[in-house]
Amino acid sequence: MDHTVRIAVVGASGSGKTTLATHLEAIYQNAGLSTVLISQDDFYLPVGQPSSNYDKPEALDLQLLAETLERLYNNEIVEIPIYDFVTHRRTAKTRVVSPADVTIVEGLFLISDQRLVDRFEKSIYLDIDQEICFQRRFDRDQNERGREPNDIIRQYNEQVRPGFENYIAPSQIHATHTLQGNDLPSEEWALSLIKK
Repeated sequence: MDHTVRIAVVGASGSGKTTLATHLEAIYQNAGLSTVLISQDDFYLPVGQPSSNYDKPEALDLQLLAETLERLYNNEIVEIPIYDFVTHRRTAKTRVVSPADVTIVEGLFLISDQRLVDRFEKSIYLDIDQEICFQRRFDRDQNERGREPNDIIRQYNEQVRPGFENYIAPSQIHATHTLQGNDLPSEEWALSLIKK
C-alpha cells in the first residue's frame, strides 16, 4: 500500500470497540498487511487532573493523541502511553509503535473532537443497545478491574450514560459507517473498507 489507511472505531462504553478493532486487525494481518492498533484509553490523564469523570473528553489528552497520530501518519516511530485502570495513572513504561499499512484506533471520543475527526479516512460507529452496553461494562468492571457492583451502577448513571448522550451518540453523524447488532463484519466487508 502506498499510504496508511486510518480507521476509527467508536461507540459507547461496552459497545464492543476493542472486539471489533482486534477482529479487523486480524483480518488485515491475514491479508499480509502490517497493522497498528491504538486505544484512546491510554491517553487518559491521571484521575482528577482535571476530571474524575472518565466519560468527558477533558479526562483525556486528546491533543497528544492527535499529535501522536499525525507523527505516525508522517512515517515517524512514536511512543504510546500505557494507562493502568487499577491505579488510575499512566505507567512509567510506553509502547513503541512503527508506521503500518493500516492504523486502527478505538475509543469513545474519536469523532466527537474536531482535532481527531480529520485524522481518520474511515470511521465505524457501533450502534448498540445501551442495556447490552451496560451489562458488558458491569461484567468487565467486576471481573477485570475489581470494582464493586454498586459503584459500577452509580458511575454508569452519573457519568457513563450522560457522557454517551452528550458526546458519543451525537458524534455518529461524523461516522463513515455504522454497524448494529453483535455480529462481527465479514472479511469481505473489512477488506472493502480499506480499498480506495
